[in-house]
Amino acid sequence: MKVFSEDGLCFVDMEHALTIEEVDTFHKEISPLLNTDKEFMVHCIDLKDIDSSGLQSLISLKKYLEKENIAFEITAGNKFKEFISFYMLDEYFKGDIV
Repeated sequence: MKVFSEDGLCFVDMEHALTIEEVDTFHKEISPLLNTDKEFMVHCIDLKDIDSSGLQSLISLKKYLEKENIAFEITAGNKFKEFISFYMLDEYFKGDIV
């Protein structure tokens, strides 16, 4: 995972996985930026492995950003789309997927 922040935009490249092993790092990297950035883009095109912990982290991030009126977008590859379909979350992420 790579996290970039510039001019109020946070870009998170999930690279290959968002599983329980990466969740702690994800939280540590994102948390300080929640106070400064006004737009979050999460890149999941290359995601090959995701589990329920990773999905819950994305849901929590989305909920927090909505509450704070901070923009959230996610790019979704096949693996992410399959995963949210399995959990019937297509509608939940509808409008956020670019």
